[in-house]
Amino acid sequence: MDLLLTPFVVFAGALAIAGILYLWGRALAPPAAPGGHKQEMYTGGEAPRGGDVRPSYAFFHTALFFTVLHVAALFVVTAVGGPSVILALLYLGVLVVALAALVRR
Repeated sequence: MDLLLTPFVVFAGALAIAGILYLWGRALAPPAAPGGHKQEMYTGGEAPRGGDVRPSYAFFHTALFFTVLHVAALFVVTAVGGPSVILALLYLGVLVVALAALVRR
């Protein structure tokens, strides 16, 4: 019974079930008919506007800020004690410098 609960066996079983469901869904689905409006972009029920769209990376800095904070929180929580706490504090110091550079920009 312990062999059935090993991670490799559980992963292989989940992968097999997912493959069976995929093949079953493929057999049930109607054949694809490309063409017409299926090849067009869909933007909330409206036709997309023409012209060159330039992406804005303003949100990237906010996302990077919160990613760094989450990584720091995970790192601090997993620091057990002893010498690893000193490394965690050193790592936090580097993160503070990185966040200061990110915010100052």
